[in-house]
Amino acid sequence: MQLKQQGYKVLFNRISVIIKNFFQTRDELSFRNIRFNLLPVLLVFPFSVIISNLRYYGHSIAIAGFATNELMFFMLGSGWLILSFISKKLIIPLLKISVIISAVLLIFLFFTPMGSLQFALYMAFKFCNGFCTACAFYLFCFVLNNVERLAGMAVIQLYYGFYYLSWNILPDFHMTGTSWTGAAVTFFLLIIIFFYSAGLKTGTIVNTESSGKGSGVVSVIGLGVVHYMIMCMSNYIEWSENSVSGFAFGLGTIISIALVFIIQLLKGKSALYIWLMFLAFTLFGLGILLLDTEAVISSGSFFYGLGDSLGYIIICYMCAGAIKRSKSLRMYRIYCFVFFIQYFIISGIFSFYFNYFDEPNRFLAFVVVLVLVSLCLLFMPVIQKKLFEADWTDGLYLRDMEEYSKPLVETQEINKKEKLNLTPREQEIFTLLLKGTPPKEIAYTLKISYETVHHHQKNLYRKLGIQSIQELFAKYSRVI
Repeated sequence: MQLKQQGYKVLFNRISVIIKNFFQTRDELSFRNIRFNLLPVLLVFPFSVIISNLRYYGHSIAIAGFATNELMFFMLGSGWLILSFISKKLIIPLLKISVIISAVLLIFLFFTPMGSLQFALYMAFKFCNGFCTACAFYLFCFVLNNVERLAGMAVIQLYYGFYYLSWNILPDFHMTGTSWTGAAVTFFLLIIIFFYSAGLKTGTIVNTESSGKGSGVVSVIGLGVVHYMIMCMSNYIEWSENSVSGFAFGLGTIISIALVFIIQLLKGKSALYIWLMFLAFTLFGLGILLLDTEAVISSGSFFYGLGDSLGYIIICYMCAGAIKRSKSLRMYRIYCFVFFIQYFIISGIFSFYFNYFDEPNRFLAFVVVLVLVSLCLLFMPVIQKKLFEADWTDGLYLRDMEEYSKPLVETQEINKKEKLNLTPREQEIFTLLLKGTPPKEIAYTLKISYETVHHHQKNLYRKLGIQSIQELFAKYSRVI
């Protein structure tokens, strides 16, 4: 009996260590890393996404059993598919061309009578919109840094939050997508995208010649597929019955933006926090909404909106960050192809399945979401290792500074010889501390936060088996 209790204690301790390790990594974000000269580029991807939502077809047409909304997803996905095969040097020029074609199609849409021709023009517009968004995502990956991507995602979610908040306050607001007002706003955004990308040169983009192996991109793309499936199921449960409070959902969306910035910028925590919150809030919100009573609709909608927005922000952030870290155009192309699979095949399968039910099977859909969330939690140790043990920082590196190259090499030799298992950033902190550099000056040198330096310093001391800077000097000052 005692051995059994000891076994449970050992198992509990191991689980505790695993959970603790989940939250040891940081993305090392800082407001100082926002480059205001790239603000126009930052807005290209958000505006492309907003256009996709802002302009829609006001009449329902079914082809081969698929409704207008489903066909729209097919065309958007097809636009992403083309980017799987386009040469890098053609992406920016084709972005501008797709914007021009979209603007021309938008004009024809308003002067073409309702019917098959107008519907065909609308599908062509959606294809161009998908292509434009995929090109913009290329810039989102390879030009922007982490904190700039978060700012871009905040712009998108601010739009969605305003959209849902105004649903009840301004009942006719969502109809602007088929009006002259919606067309004017869409046309204006297209002009902005064209001029913001017009001055961008390929040389401003990081090198993309790497193979991308071992970068974790495939893992994060897998998370993206899971995220998309969860969204398909949750949308099926709720929006098909119009049982969600748009105002509460929008409020949750707005709150999610504040949460992301607090957790990642002010607290310096990992994106893994946001991913786990997405899983928890989405499942919790949908669970409340399954009770199907007026008393819980607002609270359920709030948590559902909070989770939905957190998931969208963090999956785009992680995918783009992992692709940039891989420095691989091949990984970007894989992402575009998987995005096509999501919109064209996964959406089609879900739509085909849903058509077999006269009314939504709420319990079955909730169970599917529960299974997907459980699988994410089950594979969390693998996800953490693949995605978050690597350095996601936007700061500088000692290896790029000539004056520190020799001391850093000596640190690397110590790390290898003594099997300390120091991370690249811990090796840099080790080198600078032995040079007598104070933590605040280290933060300034590497362009990261003081809290991040303190975090790495604490882990460094733990691995070296010391408690203070004096012990560090006593043990290693003669080595470097």
